[in-house]
Amino acid sequence: MFKNETNRARKLLPPLSRRGSALPVVMLVILVLSLLGAGLLSLTQGEGRGAANDVQINQATYLAEAGINLALANLRRDPGWRDGLGQTPLTGVQGYIQGVNISQQVLSYRLRSLARVGEVQRAVEVDLARPLYTFALATAGDLDKHDQLIINGGDILALGNINNLRVIFNEDNIINVAAGGNLAVNGTLQGSAVAGGDLYVNGTIKGDATAGGVIYNNGKIYGNKYEGVSLTFPSFPGHPEAPYASGALLEQDTYTVAAIQAMVNDTDRTPAILYRQGDLTITAGDADGNSNGNDNGNGNGNGNGNGNGNGNGNNHGTTPYSYNGIAIIAASGSITLDTSLLPATGGNAWAFIAGGDLNISGGTNLGGVFIAAGTFSKGDRGKESTINGSLVTRYIGASDKNSNDTSGSNREIQGNKHNNGNGQENGKDKGNDHEIKGKLRISYNQDLVRFLAPYLSKDNWQILSWQEASLAQ
Repeated sequence: MFKNETNRARKLLPPLSRRGSALPVVMLVILVLSLLGAGLLSLTQGEGRGAANDVQINQATYLAEAGINLALANLRRDPGWRDGLGQTPLTGVQGYIQGVNISQQVLSYRLRSLARVGEVQRAVEVDLARPLYTFALATAGDLDKHDQLIINGGDILALGNINNLRVIFNEDNIINVAAGGNLAVNGTLQGSAVAGGDLYVNGTIKGDATAGGVIYNNGKIYGNKYEGVSLTFPSFPGHPEAPYASGALLEQDTYTVAAIQAMVNDTDRTPAILYRQGDLTITAGDADGNSNGNDNGNGNGNGNGNGNGNGNGNNHGTTPYSYNGIAIIAASGSITLDTSLLPATGGNAWAFIAGGDLNISGGTNLGGVFIAAGTFSKGDRGKESTINGSLVTRYIGASDKNSNDTSGSNREIQGNKHNNGNGQENGKDKGNDHEIKGKLRISYNQDLVRFLAPYLSKDNWQILSWQEASLAQ
């Protein structure tokens, strides 16, 4: 009996090995839970670091954009500014702007800004359209063989086509040419050429050649050649005079230079802004005197014309009037300048901004920035006029096809002084208001533009592209 009870008791008690088998299971569960806990902790910490890293990325990007805006402010004050920015901290902002570089392209200023926050760096690159007044000549229309233009310095921009362009520049006169449409280049161009359409090279381009279409190279290109490039051109302002309508009112349609100068002197602001609702004519008056003698021109440009221009023609002011101050003279209509006007000394600059046409007399010498929403024209056959500064116009006055007044003369955009007309002027002046009679010489003057740039319309600053860039240049 006792033996049987002992056996039953042994059956009820688990063996030693069975009692110890739960320990590995418990340890395994603890290990798994520990690993899960460590993983969750690591994941949480990683998410925290990722969130912090995202914040730094955003901060660095904003700082890089701030660098672009600082550079833009400098350019608005001085379009010739090229210094860039060095390391620049901003008050109360973590990180700093590492630097901003600026380079001038044919059509734009390229700004590249680099910023750092902690170990994070970001770069932003912007193409900013050059204001039209930073070109020696900018037009919304075409330039072709009918235009007797001599460009001594500064770049050329036509938003239309440039046809039969022949450029002969000195080695130190590097000029770039851009056309929104097709561009044909003959002769030697020291700078670069850009065409929104096709580019026809029949001469030599010392710089780069870039085209939105095809480059037909029958000449020589020293620089790089880029075809099929997506190009963005600046737009032409519709009403460049509109921002100045609140200026001192010009109540008459005709003023002498002396009268305009007196109004500029009386204005207690810089710049002096004068505005005419309608057309405006500025004459020499007593500054250079008017004469009503007959103008019996023979119309010879090495030609055989008889041009009996029996007019009561005025001897327009060919002796430059020296003006003073910084001024903007604007009109909702056309502006006609019947006299020569040049700044007295450094630091003086006037801008003439017409909502209509801009007309100048032959033989005049002008200094400043000249902007017209309409057509630019030049009168007086055979008398060369000069513009020292910048000319921006929707259209350049074309020769009257019914007139032989400029027939056969050298109608090339030239870069030297040997632009000798060899035409046959028959003196048949049909009185076309939108002509260029005789030659027009344009020399870009960076100083005059710089004096006026802070006061000219900010609409001229157009952003062509804005994008994040790689850190490697």
